[in-house]
Amino acid sequence: MDPDRALLIACLDLTSLEDDEEETAIARLCGRALRPVPEAPDPYVAAVCIWPRWLPLARGLLAGGPVRLACATGGFPVPEAPLGERLGQVEHAVTAGADEVDVPINRFLVDEPDALDGELAATRTAAGRATWKAIVETGALEAAEIRRLADAAIAAGADFVKSSTGKGVPGVTPAAAAILAQSVRAAGGPVGLKLSGGIRGVAQATNHLAKVRAILGPDWPAPARFRIGASALLDALLA
Repeated sequence: MDPDRALLIACLDLTSLEDDEEETAIARLCGRALRPVPEAPDPYVAAVCIWPRWLPLARGLLAGGPVRLACATGGFPVPEAPLGERLGQVEHAVTAGADEVDVPINRFLVDEPDALDGELAATRTAAGRATWKAIVETGALEAAEIRRLADAAIAAGADFVKSSTGKGVPGVTPAAAAILAQSVRAAGGPVGLKLSGGIRGVAQATNHLAKVRAILGPDWPAPARFRIGASALLDALLA
């Protein structure tokens, strides 16, 4: 396997966020995460990303292993519920064993900076010890709005900025990925980047990888700070 394909597998958040999943599907997902290349013990993927209801099952299947457990929560995919309810969902996910929480930013506050900053600060507190991936939902926003939300999330202590929920709006484009990468570069600190939303093919993934390297440096992409969220990409990488 060529190095870039191996790197993309190692940076993959293997995702299953369907509404009709069963336990067998989650067990299969966790098994693939731990051994994505059947004939080799590594690379393994960075994380699995699932709904809150599957956290206890996945926690048991992944316990003691190298794959992190991520949860889509906090009003995912559209943060329309009251803030207290969304924060409670984040706290529940962390209590249930999530290592990482993928939480949509309330993009409806993009022109209300004080309210936005308050929600982001509260989300950081609710996430506690967990890695907080702040979802910008780039497909629903203009370029300036993407940058504004990414910068605000980083300032509030987000561990990653993420491009999309992959639900109901256009996924990540090269232009949107570049804006997020530029926000990460400007921060100058230990913040990561997760690209998701419609990334299914090897060409798409490698193009995004090249864009990230061009902006953040050739050695920057690594699982601790770069992720690609996808469900079908692993099959394409192994084909």
